[in-house]
Amino acid sequence: MLLTEVTWMEVEEYLRKDDRLILPVGSCEQHGRHLTFATDTEIPWALAQRLATRTGVMAAPPLAFGMSLHHMRFPGTLSFKPSTFVAAMTDLVESAHQHGFRRVLVLNGHGGNIAPLQGLGSDVCNRLEGLRLKIGNWWETPGVAPIEMARFGGREFHASGVETSVVLALRPGVVRQARAEFSPPAQTALFPDAGEFRKRYPHGAAGVDPRKATAAIGEEVLAAAEEGFLAELESGW
Repeated sequence: MLLTEVTWMEVEEYLRKDDRLILPVGSCEQHGRHLTFATDTEIPWALAQRLATRTGVMAAPPLAFGMSLHHMRFPGTLSFKPSTFVAAMTDLVESAHQHGFRRVLVLNGHGGNIAPLQGLGSDVCNRLEGLRLKIGNWWETPGVAPIEMARFGGREFHASGVETSVVLALRPGVVRQARAEFSPPAQTALFPDAGEFRKRYPHGAAGVDPRKATAAIGEEVLAAAEEGFLAELESGW
């Protein structure tokens, strides 16, 4: 059940028996020298489609822009301000609620969206009667971390081994693996504005070595994330 594939009459019929909606959200930002700007959008959209197929839960098309100001020193990044992103997501959730969707799973593909989404949740859940909102970051589903540690011995940060593996599984033709370079994570108390982010990560990628990525690992990760979100969709809200 994808909004991109149905008419309003089918949505009306769906809402007679179910009030769940999957709302994927990503970003349009640099992903190192080897991944495309669509990475953070394509992964949650692929998961949303898989979940819709397995469960029959309606899935909206992804919001392909997010809060990516810290990537703005890399050409091509297109970002919302945090307030703009929250406003856009608020409009989408309010629209869904007006039609009768009461249980909404925001399936997030970008770390920069986390803080704004938390603010969104605090607002809409206290204003919209009956709304039950879940916000899930695909890389934080329970089954993903063990795969990261077993295959790479470290955790995903940005455009590194895990994301690269997932894109190799989904769209291998877009990965420029021969160009892949990365830096280790350099987390400090200093908030990384765009200039600081590029200084820390001049290649645009950080974390575990993306050159170790494989499509087989990507399929493992996708399957684990899918099972995690399946549990969220089928658990009591």
